[in-house]
Amino acid sequence: IPNMPLELQRGFNKKRIDHRHHTMDAIVIACCTRDHVNLINNEAALSANKSNRYALSRKLRKYEKTLINGREVDVAKEFTLPWESFAQDLYNALQDTVVSFKQNLRVINKATYQTYRNSDGSLHADKAGNPKKCLVPQHSGDSWAIRKSMHKATIFGEVNLKLKKSVALREAVKDPQRIVDAEIKAKVLQLQREGYDAKRMLQYFKENSSVWSDAATGRVEVYYFTAETADRYFATRFGNDLVSLLGSADKAKADSIIGSITDTGIQQILRAHLMDEGGDCKKAFSPDGVDRMNAKIQLLNGGRQHQPIYKVRVYEKAEKFAIGSTGNKPKKFAEADKGTNLFYVVYKTEQKEGRSFATVPLNEVINCQKQFQGAWRENLGKMLKTDEVGLLPADAEVLFVLSPNDLVYLPTEQELQTGIDTIDKNRIYKAVSFNGPQCFCIHHRVASPIVNKMEYTTSNKMERAITGEMIKETCVPIIVDRLGNIVQVGEY
Repeated sequence: IPNMPLELQRGFNKKRIDHRHHTMDAIVIACCTRDHVNLINNEAALSANKSNRYALSRKLRKYEKTLINGREVDVAKEFTLPWESFAQDLYNALQDTVVSFKQNLRVINKATYQTYRNSDGSLHADKAGNPKKCLVPQHSGDSWAIRKSMHKATIFGEVNLKLKKSVALREAVKDPQRIVDAEIKAKVLQLQREGYDAKRMLQYFKENSSVWSDAATGRVEVYYFTAETADRYFATRFGNDLVSLLGSADKAKADSIIGSITDTGIQQILRAHLMDEGGDCKKAFSPDGVDRMNAKIQLLNGGRQHQPIYKVRVYEKAEKFAIGSTGNKPKKFAEADKGTNLFYVVYKTEQKEGRSFATVPLNEVINCQKQFQGAWRENLGKMLKTDEVGLLPADAEVLFVLSPNDLVYLPTEQELQTGIDTIDKNRIYKAVSFNGPQCFCIHHRVASPIVNKMEYTTSNKMERAITGEMIKETCVPIIVDRLGNIVQVGEY
């Protein structure tokens, strides 16, 4: 490995970038003898027994004649190799090493509880005979202990937004009350009363294009509600105070943020204030700038009264889940916490050629484990196809399921046609994380990138292999024991 550039040397350790340094350490230790241990111990302790240390050094290390101050003396160099081809054999062993990783997939288990009784019902006591509490596993009932974070702390509410879109005039006349332009809306209502259909209306607007130039194109803007679409939007005030939200934004970013505020009236006030402040967000939404805005908020709101604004409710398009089913919990939504996407389903359907992919939310994994317990993994695909979950289509055939730290093998084009005969250790990758249909991996030998956020994208992980293929499209799972032996290929 070449030396790092001077500006990147800080904190760099070339040994630590590859997991196989543990293998190298183990092989070196296995090849050490008692004499090696004695020599190193004596060197470290600066033993007074120089003759013993000198004899061991002569036995274990190479010496070369070196000219020092005009005298030719023997100088100790590297240790003698255990056998002649040791370096090449070590290299071959490292090339053949498959790194295995410990997994933490414990999601739920039966809860334990504190009691003064043992599991057999007898009194639990200390040596003096005094009753003492002990932890006893649950044998009946349905109390489960969740071992992962259920969701992030921020709670969201689902919002039904009133947005605008451009539609054909023949669609707009089906519900004229939703037309944005008040004059066009009034004219459409009048023409409807006179018996005009959509075709005659379009002809009328074209003939009078000098007056109705917007409607003459055949398209008009209408209002619509997001609840009428398949998209879902969620909003929260948490952490959305104006200073932190807009104080450091540039003009383009500020316009995007203001556009994501659920209240259109507040949007108009903030835009008017930003214009008054010369478009400078740092000035307009500093603590003093917010105070100036609230002092003249009636003027910014077109003369209408408005409460002072310090926090705003910002929405986002997302998929979140309700935190419960009783009381007001169905109206409270949360998103999965970081690191809780533990299962990634690879499946195929009749409608689509090739593979399809989906990340299983933690709450669905919990439901599946509670319902099927020991056989939950075999029934995961079945549960995900139900109408209640609907994550997978009804005809989906699950090929395999991946979890973080699972290893996958990336077959070559020839192996895809003829089958996998010999595993090429250079084509083994480790699954790192999942997000929707995305599967991020890293080469199984990589412990850390040489340069942070540069070698393997800014996330230090990748969807494509080093050789360019999309990993998830053709990979197959492999099972490796704790000694690095591949015991199963192509099945979960």
